[in-house]
Amino acid sequence: MITLRAFRDDDLATIVRLSNESYPDYAWTVEELRHMDADWRPAGYFQRRMIAEVDGIPVGYSEISQSRGQFVPDNYTLEVIVRPEARRQGIGSRLYADAEQVLRSRRAHWARNAVKESLAESVGFATIIGAVELKRDWESRLDLASFDPTSFGEAPERVAAAGVRITTLAEEMTTDAVAVRKAYELHAVARLDVPGLDPATPSPFERFESEVLHAPWSLPDAYFIAILGGRYVGESSLAREGSDPTLIHQNLTGVLREERGRGIAMALKLKAVDYARSRGLKHIRTWNDSLNRPMLAINEALGFAREPAWITFGKDLSTG
Repeated sequence: MITLRAFRDDDLATIVRLSNESYPDYAWTVEELRHMDADWRPAGYFQRRMIAEVDGIPVGYSEISQSRGQFVPDNYTLEVIVRPEARRQGIGSRLYADAEQVLRSRRAHWARNAVKESLAESVGFATIIGAVELKRDWESRLDLASFDPTSFGEAPERVAAAGVRITTLAEEMTTDAVAVRKAYELHAVARLDVPGLDPATPSPFERFESEVLHAPWSLPDAYFIAILGGRYVGESSLAREGSDPTLIHQNLTGVLREERGRGIAMALKLKAVDYARSRGLKHIRTWNDSLNRPMLAINEALGFAREPAWITFGKDLSTG
């Protein structure tokens, strides 16, 4: 018999296990989930998890949450996970119906989630519940063993000739007491140009500081910064990702609008690639919105190979 119950604090490991069983290529850790749960939340933020059990054994879960960084109170992410061995028994439908009822009671507008296009069962479920495709994000991977840095030798020279210095947040922190604050101010501007369904909204300095210095994935020595005339003008950072020690994640690469066209983004990305190669990693993984052509072009030039896209499906709950 299928039963639903509310999430408990001791369910963190259960959620991680169920997620990893469903998405083994994206395995994450309890430590990462615990850090995310403790993260800053904007006023009015809502989150709800439910556990599905069959004969007392957890087999799936749902999570409703709002975005911290693109906070629109009426828009929610709705994730439904069912372990592969327990699918096609109505568990996902029960979890979804329960979550939709809660969202409608909150007068939600959008219920959205991303699904990998190669997972036909998940794509089919999104269609069955009446969700429609809203956008696509390209997942790309760079095979570091086959990367040839000699093809890009002019890029660092070009930015150096323009007076741009590439350094790391870790290095800057040794000589500048406000380095993290400067990085935060740059990031707050750079992230505004990242395409998305909802606009970027402000979050406090303390959240940024926690993310780049104290999170399980933090790598201050892989947080690359471009400095021109004493100003932080560009960033590109790497982060540990999940439980795969051979893989590293590429976070935002951004350059202030007025400083674009100098090759800064390429030079920053090359520093990130050099960091990953020097540590014997196998792949860099990243995602780009399909509308972000400039960054897609840089990744393609570097040799990032596209994986199947992640499709963001959404259901408009405001139409009845």
